[in-house]
Order: sequence, then C-alpha cells, then structure tokens
Amino acid sequence: MFNQQEYINDFIKNTYKTVKLRIRNDDKILINKINSVDNINQYLIGLITKDIYDNRKYNYINNDIKIDFELSHTMQDLVDKAEKADILEDYGLYMNLVDAIDSQAKKEVNRHLITETEWRKLVKRYEL
Repeated sequence: MFNQQEYINDFIKNTYKTVKLRIRNDDKILINKINSVDNINQYLIGLITKDIYDNRKYNYINNDIKIDFELSHTMQDLVDKAEKADILEDYGLYMNLVDAIDSQAKKEVNRHLITETEWRKLVKRYEL
C-alpha cells in the first residue's frame, strides 16, 4: 500500500539539505529577529546567497574589469548565470555562457542598446 507520509519524507530527504540552527534562549536580539521574519528559510538562504556573491572569488572572470553600464534583461541573465558557473567552477557551462554573452552583445551593439566599447568591456570581463 502507498504510504504518502513516507513518500513525502523520502522526497524531502533526497531533495533538500536540512540544517539545524541553535540559538541560545538568552539571545533576545536574534530570537526577536527570527520571530519577525515571515519565512525563515527564505531569509537565511537570502543572507547566505548575498554573502557568497559579496565575497566571491572568480576562477575565470576578470574582476579587474567592472561593468559600469546598464545591461538588458537578457544580458543580465547571461551574466548572472556565467558568474554562478564561475563560482561553481563549471568551465564547460561558463564557456558556453561567455559565447552567448559575446553573441548577445553583438546583437545589442547592432540595435544600439550598448556601444562597441561596452561590448569590448563585456568580452574582456567574461573571457575564456
């Protein structure tokens, strides 16, 4: 017979990493903050993700080159995915994304969304 609770428990165990968090009862500041947050998982994941991106060390990206101009939604999505692939040291995915960034930048130069100088900056930052 199908045991729904067992199925759900197995799904959670195989899909998620569970982490215990202990906070001393006398740490009122932390307890008050946790009580004021609607979704503690989302809040903690957001803090950890922000920390990862704020303190990231790149493997392939030239971090000396800064992108100081606005990116289209498509370009921003490609850049975000390339940075994530870099952090995860997924060189194959990173290479594909860098190629896509170059192709998208060429299209955007032709449509006058970015300048050739901005295109060159993108290519230098996200290099192979």
